[in-house]
Amino acid sequence: VAAVGLVAAAAALAVAVLRLAPRAARPPPGGFLGLQGGAVAEGPGECAAHGENCWMSRCCADPGHTCFMKDSMWAGCRAECTPGVQKSDPPEARAPWTCYIVPVHGDAFPQPGMAPSLAPEADEDEAPSEERPAEFGEAPTLFCFAIIRAKSYELGLVQQQRAMGGGIFICEEWSVLADEAVELAPGVPAIVLGDVSTGAGRNTHFANTDVFSRAFDVLRSDSGMLSRDFVVKVDPDAVFMPMLLKREILKHSSTGPAPNLYFQNCRFQNRLWMLCAIEVLSKAALNAYFEGRDTVCRRALDYDGMGEDTFLSRCLDAVGVRAVQDFDLLADGYCNEAPGACNTNQVAYHPFKDKGSWAACFRSATNAARWERVVALKK
Repeated sequence: VAAVGLVAAAAALAVAVLRLAPRAARPPPGGFLGLQGGAVAEGPGECAAHGENCWMSRCCADPGHTCFMKDSMWAGCRAECTPGVQKSDPPEARAPWTCYIVPVHGDAFPQPGMAPSLAPEADEDEAPSEERPAEFGEAPTLFCFAIIRAKSYELGLVQQQRAMGGGIFICEEWSVLADEAVELAPGVPAIVLGDVSTGAGRNTHFANTDVFSRAFDVLRSDSGMLSRDFVVKVDPDAVFMPMLLKREILKHSSTGPAPNLYFQNCRFQNRLWMLCAIEVLSKAALNAYFEGRDTVCRRALDYDGMGEDTFLSRCLDAVGVRAVQDFDLLADGYCNEAPGACNTNQVAYHPFKDKGSWAACFRSATNAARWERVVALKK
């Protein structure tokens, strides 16, 4: 375990017993504001106070606190850390803590084979904890995915997103599908979907419903999509903040453990839409889609002539899924709200088609989310 250059952390190390945290998805290389997993810090700047993110400074203002890693978006100053979900966290932020001590210098993330936690040893008689789906009042889990064309700017965008630890790569589970075999990083392949070419469609959209229908079928068979509470499809040129999405879901999901809903995120041409930049639906809604897509929906809708977002939302309407309006999900010019400086604490900003502008928006959105969270914790 990497040591922290603080007296308090050294004392904690002397009395603590190492054990592995409960099994959880290991975060990708990268982290808060694009901090790389192998980067070496210059050294601490102004140390973080209680309730602030200590990713960047890697130190805590209170000498009795240590900078513990939660996930690729957050590290916090605490007197001690027990791996797992902490009930003291805000409801929208109840993801498990890894409790890896973030060192002042060296690797920002635990390296392969390194014990990620520093916590008292569990009682031998204690029953192992079991993973369970989120219930209302706890943060929902997300399965997030994107579809890319390998010979377009989209590949470079998602490769950068993974390197920065942003976008869909912060979700509990994620997948990237591509039209041909490509790697997101060395040894990390995309799922090959095959042809993603589209028809001309009508007016302002491409006829791409079949591409996304095939993607849903592949993910149902080859991923953990249906083990998560919500499924999120994100365009590769969207800047996406999963923790803010959990906040929005909790606003609308407080009546039962299995919501059957999807989100309309845009008002365009005097109609409500689930615009394709980010599509959010619950597991129950996705199951309803699978049950009705090839029967009810294909009989009632123009499968070959519609854009996928239009077909999906109207199909969900046809099979009785509840539509929820939430315009904090997306800043997009189509919705009369261009993304601007990406600092309005919305879930997604769209579009950013080059790596430089995407990274700048991501950093701005992350900073804005950080300060909103600091204010909430200090209340």
